[in-house]
Amino acid sequence: MRNYVFFLDKLSELGRAEITCYSHRQCWDLRTHTGYNPLRENADLRDRLIDMTLKRPHIPALIRDTHDALFAAILWEDAPVFDPGAEAARPATEEEKQDPDFWTWFLIGPVVLHSLDPMELHQYYRSYTNDPITEKHPPVLSFARFLSMLQIAAMVLDKRTDEEEIIRENHLDAGIGAGLTEDQVRFSLRQEEEEIAHHTFSEEQALLNYVREGNAEEALHLNMRLDQQLGQMSQNRILQWRKLVTVAVALVSRAAIDGGVSPAEAYKLSDYYLQKSDACIDVPALIACRNQAVKDFCGRVTAQRERSQCSFYVQKCCEYVYQHYREKILLEEIAADLHISPTYLSRIFSREMKVRLQEYIARFRVERAANLLKYSNESIANIGDYVGFPSQSYFGNMFKKYMGMTPGQYREKHQSNAFS
Repeated sequence: MRNYVFFLDKLSELGRAEITCYSHRQCWDLRTHTGYNPLRENADLRDRLIDMTLKRPHIPALIRDTHDALFAAILWEDAPVFDPGAEAARPATEEEKQDPDFWTWFLIGPVVLHSLDPMELHQYYRSYTNDPITEKHPPVLSFARFLSMLQIAAMVLDKRTDEEEIIRENHLDAGIGAGLTEDQVRFSLRQEEEEIAHHTFSEEQALLNYVREGNAEEALHLNMRLDQQLGQMSQNRILQWRKLVTVAVALVSRAAIDGGVSPAEAYKLSDYYLQKSDACIDVPALIACRNQAVKDFCGRVTAQRERSQCSFYVQKCCEYVYQHYREKILLEEIAADLHISPTYLSRIFSREMKVRLQEYIARFRVERAANLLKYSNESIANIGDYVGFPSQSYFGNMFKKYMGMTPGQYREKHQSNAFS
């Protein structure tokens, strides 16, 4: 008769959440716990959960309060009749099974979904009592873990249910699933009445094809035309455009990959524009961000197409430099990665790129350093080290060779121009 107590006790231990038995109008814990528990001490909260189980006896009741604390209750109508202090229990009669005075509830919680700071913890306790108590932090569990714990407890008590049912019946799904078909029909009719129409799939594909070809002018022209026939993804105009920018950047980045841009470069650029859009505070800024992303991706496709006139091995060599320029790059390592001899790779790279590989790497690093000198406040020494030059003197020599001035002169010129 007491096996269920053993299982629930172990569940309480493993789940790190208290399980309290409520029967004969009194509570007791399956194991000794210290601290205030609203389920034991606050009759209003406990009665609310009990009322919920009486309305839906087969479903565990679950409450999430304003502090993200979770409380649950499971009704057990077939519980044996026993006194909390008794060592023995007897099966309930059929008459007793119909009488709520003989029923038993198992109350689970509290747990919180995130750590509470001292002020939040104080407000949580003040929600349930005004008595001076030790404000012990409740266990922190994810919603999924607490839900699993609730399901296991229900199974121990021969009540089988699933996650969706618990969430839906306790109104924790914000009503998303209720009347979904009817709601979608009304939404569609409202869009028709307001003449809200999406652009066609073929128009979207035409835009992406322009990106794949690196044709920024046609891509932007079509983009601006399609802006006049947008579907409505949000009632809030700013949120609408944030979503549109996210979708646009995701699509054009994949189109750019189809156009030959390396996935690493495309994903990095995609992340940049998505973060850039977060700082946009109005619709014109979001549109400008989206348009710049389209131009940038098209430009990368065009540059890649120009490089594509080179052989496969030289293209791969350039991609390797792009990804590893901050590290020490050895011709032998690139050749081994491509499964060709270093001598052959050096010869075809010099022939097709009109420059030796080490010179190409140095120029690439100088270009990256030049951008950092213009747009960051990092020290010249840190920038030289960051882009992969082994010494400051070598950095200075290479920079002057390709830029015609020292790093300090370059920074002074370009940063003074920015404020002139």
